[in-house]
Amino acid sequence: MKSITLELTNVYAKGDFTATVYLGSEHNPVNLIIDTGSSTLVVEPNNYQPEQDKKLVATPIVQEVNYGLGGWAGAIVHSQLCFFSSKTENSKTKTNNHSSVGNQKANKALVCDTSIAVVEAEPTKTFGDADGILGLAYHHLNKSFDLTEFYNEKQISPALSLPWPFSIDDKTSANQSADKKTSSEQSLTDNSTQFESLKAFKAFLWQQPEHDIKPLFTQIADQHLVDNRFSFYAKRSSVHVASENISAVSPTAKQIEKLVADPLNQGRLILGGSEAQTELYRGTFKTIKVFHDVYYNVKLHSVQVGNNTPILAQALAPKDEKSYFTNAIIDTGASLTILPHGLFQQVTEQLNEMNPKFAKLLAPFAEINQQYLGIDANQLELTQWPDLTFRFIGENDKSSELVALVCPPSHYWQVNTPEKGKACFKLLSQLPNWPNQSIIGLPLITNYYTVFDRSVNGTGVIRFAQQS
Repeated sequence: MKSITLELTNVYAKGDFTATVYLGSEHNPVNLIIDTGSSTLVVEPNNYQPEQDKKLVATPIVQEVNYGLGGWAGAIVHSQLCFFSSKTENSKTKTNNHSSVGNQKANKALVCDTSIAVVEAEPTKTFGDADGILGLAYHHLNKSFDLTEFYNEKQISPALSLPWPFSIDDKTSANQSADKKTSSEQSLTDNSTQFESLKAFKAFLWQQPEHDIKPLFTQIADQHLVDNRFSFYAKRSSVHVASENISAVSPTAKQIEKLVADPLNQGRLILGGSEAQTELYRGTFKTIKVFHDVYYNVKLHSVQVGNNTPILAQALAPKDEKSYFTNAIIDTGASLTILPHGLFQQVTEQLNEMNPKFAKLLAPFAEINQQYLGIDANQLELTQWPDLTFRFIGENDKSSELVALVCPPSHYWQVNTPEKGKACFKLLSQLPNWPNQSIIGLPLITNYYTVFDRSVNGTGVIRFAQQS
């Protein structure tokens, strides 16, 4: 079975990794965040222009997704999608620069009639400078709603979600939506159904009939384009800035090119990838069980700071078990590792006990916005910081057979970000409105070559091997 290798960069999404895919009849290139923490293929109508897509088929279906930090609502359409593997011979087009398809012809994978969510309301800048998200989780997170009955009741014609028949006034989204409308659609805007917020729109949607959407990777695996697994390889969880006077937060176009060319800001997503990619890892794999096919749900047993006694991770609160299932997920779409309040507090307390100087360095990172500022990297002596060891329930579901994965200080601290000479701490305490569930993001994942093998035992396993 062949594989499809997509080159990644973390520049556009400010730390998260994106791959370029090509949408619609015009092969519009879009940079999408590679996210195992969601399931939807969602895109802003910027580089992808649905009105020019001759393959587009509108539907009555609508989606609304909240990621904990940021969210959106939009229309579901069907169209085609193309992958062009980086292994393509005689290719004249780089995959991550929004260029045209050019002369790429070999190793092309075409996915017909795939579901695409086109954003119509996005109160926050959810995607950074990326164009959207490619969710690689399972169908449970791809909830959508069929509004056919609502359209007929309100005499909305055509009874479709595109053109968009709603107005959502949440923060700036109303103005953003207005900018997208052409004069021919203005009458629809004037008569559109009004919602004061994305939250209110979500409440409305949940009263409508549900519609099941097959996620993109499930679709291509079912079509046997690749095996039912993929692998992820990257070096960092923050953009590496090697030159003075460049900010990863707001680079110019020329600076973006320079950042993208930095090998530390690159990676690979290999659809169908497995142990066969021997050039990317060494040694043997460690395997942990995926317990539920919602997120990539795993069970975190403990976190150990240096040689201290491991800190036991609490089980998920009973009230959240029905929706979140386990106390941890593995999430390539998270540039931070996020721990429940209690676990985060114990980890940072043990760090501070090891060296009183650590507390001053960690204090600014209680706020997520510090990731856009950093601290003076000269204050750090990474040799003084300990490894953090995360232990998970393994493949055999036995607490006596734990799998230890190491996050070294060079990964939970990132230097030369967001500017050269700055540094950022990559652990964060529990998000508002999120359960006591650890989000194991890029700081740990990027220490390994990681294979998400969905073909094993129904829900799958995740394999980790030390990078070459």
